[in-house]
Amino acid sequence: MDKMKALVMKDVGRVEMEYLPIPHVVEPDDVVLKIKAVGICGSDVKIVEGKHHYKPNTVLGHEFCGEVVEIGTHVHHFKIGDRVAVDNNIRCGFCDFCRMGLTSQCVDIKTSALGVMRNGGYAEYCIVPEKQCFLLPDEIDDILGTQVETLATVVNGMNTLLMLPYDYVMILGFGPIGYLFAQFAKNIAVKVAVTEIDPFRINVAKECGLTVWNPNEVDVVQKITDFTYGRKADIVIEATGNALEQALKCVTPGGKVLPFGMDSSITASIVPNEITRWATKILGLYLGQNTMVPSIRIFQENRLNMKPFFTKVISLDDGIKAFDDLGLNMKTLEKHPKKAMKIVMRP
Repeated sequence: MDKMKALVMKDVGRVEMEYLPIPHVVEPDDVVLKIKAVGICGSDVKIVEGKHHYKPNTVLGHEFCGEVVEIGTHVHHFKIGDRVAVDNNIRCGFCDFCRMGLTSQCVDIKTSALGVMRNGGYAEYCIVPEKQCFLLPDEIDDILGTQVETLATVVNGMNTLLMLPYDYVMILGFGPIGYLFAQFAKNIAVKVAVTEIDPFRINVAKECGLTVWNPNEVDVVQKITDFTYGRKADIVIEATGNALEQALKCVTPGGKVLPFGMDSSITASIVPNEITRWATKILGLYLGQNTMVPSIRIFQENRLNMKPFFTKVISLDDGIKAFDDLGLNMKTLEKHPKKAMKIVMRP
């Protein structure tokens, strides 16, 4: 049987290159993709750290696009040779959440997500249900195509926030998610500031023309107060997963806080009366919600400045080394300064 290269999550701190059988159609709705490119996500780093659920011996990688090379008998919307982006979060369509329109709360996601619980895109080939595929137009190249699902999560956040042109917006954390939120906010809000502790990403924020503060060096609550003439932020987007308490201190009365970053190892202490007294709106959401097509439209029309977003493109062979550039020592699992925003691999 023909084999393919794949980066497999073996255990916390252990990602190994293996040669696995090339997958072929099993179910009637299966689509086999030849992977064109795959991004390394911050969630992948957290999986390796042991801060995110995963299934041992699974091929990582949920930010990917590919070329259709094989289809099942019931696949009617795609043909051999099509290029597609992938929504890695497989919903059942039958649970109460799905049938009430809350598909991102589907009970099956935790057991079926590609690149987390099922083999994903850190490989030369991947098998995907047809319903998870979205045709890519020619205007979106393979590298940008890896980020359609990433952008879809942010579009879901924007749909929830209902950002207005007179809003003061603050984004805590300028990783890839914070970057995408900031691009939207620059196009909409009257004033935008971001926070970041990593020197590399601080420089990217400055390259994007953003006001950026390092919370390890300045009092960001005072900074946002001064920045907004004493008001504080109408919208605070928490894009790190570990700064909800800080977000609540930075939002104006009646304002909105979006806890978007994910880190299951973090807990927070809040005073419920402060939420009630100041009418703070804490908006919970998860993943994308019918936002893959809007994301493709945004990329197709070149509405966001994505040039500083992509740091480099590497081969799958160099994938394990890339975690070091993203701030994780793979031998000790210690964190250190990053050298990248987004790294994309080509098998």
